[in-house]
Amino acid sequence: MKLGTIKLKNNLILSPLLNVSTAPYRQFCRTFHPIGLVCVPMIYTKRLISNPNSIIHELLKIEEESPISVQLIGNNEKALKRAINFLESYKFDVLDINAGCPSNRAIKAKEGGYLLKDLKKLESLLKIALKYSSRPVSLKTRIGFENSNNNFEFRRIINDSGLEFLTLHARTVKDRFDNSTLDLDAFKKFKEKISIPVVGNGDIFDAKSAKHFLDHADVNGLMIGRGTMGNPEIFLQVHEYLTRGKEIAFKNNKDKCKSNIEIYEQIIDKFLEDVKLNHSHEEFKFVELKRNSIWLTKNIENSTIIRRELSKTKNLNHLKETIQNCLKSN
Repeated sequence: MKLGTIKLKNNLILSPLLNVSTAPYRQFCRTFHPIGLVCVPMIYTKRLISNPNSIIHELLKIEEESPISVQLIGNNEKALKRAINFLESYKFDVLDINAGCPSNRAIKAKEGGYLLKDLKKLESLLKIALKYSSRPVSLKTRIGFENSNNNFEFRRIINDSGLEFLTLHARTVKDRFDNSTLDLDAFKKFKEKISIPVVGNGDIFDAKSAKHFLDHADVNGLMIGRGTMGNPEIFLQVHEYLTRGKEIAFKNNKDKCKSNIEIYEQIIDKFLEDVKLNHSHEEFKFVELKRNSIWLTKNIENSTIIRRELSKTKNLNHLKETIQNCLKSN
């Protein structure tokens, strides 16, 4: 399938989740099923140009992951231009601009979702991105800041910009991730006025919610984020349901959890070959493996207790020991 000029194997996309969609995580998810496009966790433009060594690990080996997108967040045109120039030495496929992050940090810094309150600034940033990026440019945003009404100017900016595609989360910025606030009707009305391909995002946690989103809003693609955490097979589940009507239920137990953790550890080890980090490989591996081991206990027996024990671990050896003890087969 295509998003503008970008050719993808399928219409499924892994979201650029901060502290989640790392290189090992992206490869882990792709182990279970091909993913049309994966995304590097969002990168702050000011941090990239002021202290690049602090985030350089996010860009290591991205040339091996095509198709892949790099997302930038910020509100300063000069910083954005310099960040784009910095990224030119890396091989990736899409430059994505974030205008939807609802975090307090983003709103306070007047970036991310705040840009929906300052459309003149947003338009200026998009012009910079499109002028100086040698890669296709996309935008990830929401249906509004406080509500989805009177967004004619917002849609005009998108349609006139020259963007390849738009990723639209079906909530306002103010609604953050409140489960009750997903608004597919407002999303559909917004999408119908957009002249470029639209990727849908928000509360896709299984195959049926993916199909509901696709049927309701007729989007060109689906971006899945939080739904992948603890369920790396979700892309397979969604693909099989959408293409064949086959429902693959999410099942987990101690043996499967242990196997997935072992797969993840192997992926981390492979990633760490021939790379230099600001901190030790063991520290990187501990953080990655601990975070994902906790997620991968999803729905297994005594998962709350196991997660509590995993969260207490202080180093890699302690973590591995705890995994072995907690995931012994009955």
